Amino acid sequence: PSPASNYALTLTHTHIHIQRLSPKAGKEARLLLPLSELVGCSCPRAPAPPLLVLYWYPPGKRRKGVSRRRQVRAYLAESRCEAERWSAAVQCLLRGVTVTADTEFSRSLLPRPRRLMLLVNPFSGRGQAMQWCQTHILPMIREANISYNLIQTERQNHARELIREISLTDWDGIIIVSGDGLLHEVINGLMERPDWEQAIKTPVGILPCGSGNALAGSLNHHAGYDMCLREPLLLNCCFLLCRGGVRPMDVISVTTSPPPSINSRPASPRRLFSFLSVAWGFVSDVDIESERYRGLGSARFTLGTLVRIASLRSYKGRLSFLPPSSSDTSPDATPPLPRRPLSRSITEGLEGFCRTPIHRTCSDIRIPTKWTFLGSVLSPSPLPFVTLLSPTSPRPWIKTRMPPVRGPSLFSSTPTQTRSPLNYRPSPCLYLPRRHLPLHVPRRTLRPTSSPVDNLLPPLDQPIPTRDWVTIEGDFVLVLALYQSHLGADLHAAPQARFDDGLIHLTFVRAGISRATLLRLFFAMERGTHHSVTSPYVSHITCKAFRLQPLSTRGTLTVDGELVPYGPLQAQVHPSLARLIVGDSGPGIVGREE
Repeated sequence: PSPASNYALTLTHTHIHIQRLSPKAGKEARLLLPLSELVGCSCPRAPAPPLLVLYWYPPGKRRKGVSRRRQVRAYLAESRCEAERWSAAVQCLLRGVTVTADTEFSRSLLPRPRRLMLLVNPFSGRGQAMQWCQTHILPMIREANISYNLIQTERQNHARELIREISLTDWDGIIIVSGDGLLHEVINGLMERPDWEQAIKTPVGILPCGSGNALAGSLNHHAGYDMCLREPLLLNCCFLLCRGGVRPMDVISVTTSPPPSINSRPASPRRLFSFLSVAWGFVSDVDIESERYRGLGSARFTLGTLVRIASLRSYKGRLSFLPPSSSDTSPDATPPLPRRPLSRSITEGLEGFCRTPIHRTCSDIRIPTKWTFLGSVLSPSPLPFVTLLSPTSPRPWIKTRMPPVRGPSLFSSTPTQTRSPLNYRPSPCLYLPRRHLPLHVPRRTLRPTSSPVDNLLPPLDQPIPTRDWVTIEGDFVLVLALYQSHLGADLHAAPQARFDDGLIHLTFVRAGISRATLLRLFFAMERGTHHSVTSPYVSHITCKAFRLQPLSTRGTLTVDGELVPYGPLQAQVHPSLARLIVGDSGPGIVGREE
């Protein structure tokens, strides 16, 4: 038999402190486990042993392409009551519940289990969305105690139609498991609902499994993580989703030229809503023409860029924009997080939190060589556990039986609903809906209301005001209106952009630029340093609204990477209209009441 191992463990609102008391202290005698790297915990029900299982996703080494590493840490408690109190204590801190060293922990303190709708495009990117869902996404979501329904989209605009009709009161989050195109459908489905003003406040999130992952790149950047692609990017975004914080996000209304008329009847301009970009010229050409290389994933854009630079085109047009006035700047826009070692706690900076330990436990029993549990053999490994006594309490520490074990996830079932919370601050709580509710809502139960008014723009067929507006006419290589920091997961195209800054970041390149300078510009975008590329042909400005009038007879226009009718187009920002799940950098959301 192995020698006894004893641990003293203390829980604070930011860390779990683990101190090995015996046998003789070695290199692993002391461990500091940041709560900011946990996604959840579980306490298996009887007749299983009274275990506390922690699911930990520490980041890999700080270099590109290194993923988070899943670790499972478990301890055997002296009693099931102690294990459940520990589970409640850890989950309270992870979910943002206001607690102190005197809090009596129980499951009644916890917010309701979160519930998400996952929309998966099985054909996105390289067709790996469902595979990645099974291997990366669903295990982490279950470990975070999140309930979900997974729906595979079957055709273009399937998600748009679904979101337009479903009962949103059953869900507190709509998660896109695809690229940016599927989120474009969801945003427009929300805005096409009669109850759009409430619907657009439903938090949306994205888990990058497509070829265009611009919003995921922006999320990764604003969370303070290094640039990464594919599985590392997916794991970072899934980790942020499990943390659950929400921020406002700007939505841009775009009015496009009418599509070709049917039966000689004049068509009206079409209005849609955008979360990412409007592009004309080089960028839209690459986006559309690289579709033939879709099997390459995100590499298709690199190949498309090189092909298009080799045969550079220019387009004649007129660009008008409304610069922001000093009174229009948004003082409440979310600033970027500094680059950081990934150990910041979700509770960092919360008022009312004391710095004294919340939970402390001392273990003093022998560790068995192995535990057989639910059909799995769990190898012993030192793991943290805490108890509910304050260090200032006159009672002695509770000596708890906690042989550490390590093993796979012990639970995969949908979490059950808990009682309403007694006392908690706004937290990332996603409401678990009542059972047997219909998926679809009859339209007659909703009263239509008007969509947001473009108060800064005249009708598309009317001239732009001369006051305050700036107009540039000439030959353009590209015009790009962007409202996220990234145009792709590895293209930091608008370094100053924030999710809710209320601005459109407009870049335009005029004809005359050399191929070498244009190539240098795109290479610099990977690092976000392209604003330092000096050229009289390149301009970067911010605006609140703009109008683009192509004067060339041929060309392509895209909105969020989707092709729209070629012709005059105008757009205006609507600040903080939507809600985006961003992780620790945002406050949580409160679950809906039944």
